[in-house]
Amino acid sequence: MMHEPDMPPRRLEGLDPLSAGVFLAFRRAFVLQRRLVSKAFAERGIHPSEAMCVRVLADRNGISQRDLADSLHLSRPRVTAILQALERSGAVARQPDYDDQRLTRVFLTQHGRVLSGELQGVFASCLGTTIGSLSEEDRRELIRLLEIMADSTKGSLHETEAGEPERHDTAAKAPTP
Repeated sequence: MMHEPDMPPRRLEGLDPLSAGVFLAFRRAFVLQRRLVSKAFAERGIHPSEAMCVRVLADRNGISQRDLADSLHLSRPRVTAILQALERSGAVARQPDYDDQRLTRVFLTQHGRVLSGELQGVFASCLGTTIGSLSEEDRRELIRLLEIMADSTKGSLHETEAGEPERHDTAAKAPTP
C-alpha cells in the first residue's frame, strides 16, 4: 500500500537514513509531479497514457502499432485499448502497412496534431511551475545528480537484465520502495 505523498516518510529497512531520505524525497517529487500533470490532462479529458501515445506519434508518425507498444513499454493489448480511445476521439487513425499486411501503422490526424500541441503546452506549463521554479544553478545541479543516478541505475540494470525491458500495463503505476 502506497502512502499519500504528503504523509511522513516511513523507514526503509536496510538502507542508511540519508539514502532513504533521498529516495523518499525523489519519490515524493515524482508522485506529486505525476499527479499535477495527470490532473492537467484530465481537465482536458485525456488520460496520461493517451498523452504519452500522442507524444510518441508526434515524433514518429506512422510507427507500427507493435513498435509503439515497445516504445511506450506497454503490452500490445494495453496499447490497442489506448488507440481505440484515441480513434474514438478522432486523434489517430490506424492503417495496414502496404508492404507487410501483418503490421498496422498509426498516424496522428489533424485533430491529433492539434491535440499534441495542446498537450505539449500543458506539460510545459506544469514543468514551468515546478522545475522552472528552481534557480538555474539548482536545475543544473539536479541534472548533474540525476544523470549520475541514472548511469548507476543503468549499470545495475545491465548487470541483472536477462532480456527485454519489463512491460508495464498501467502507465500511472507508482514506484514502490
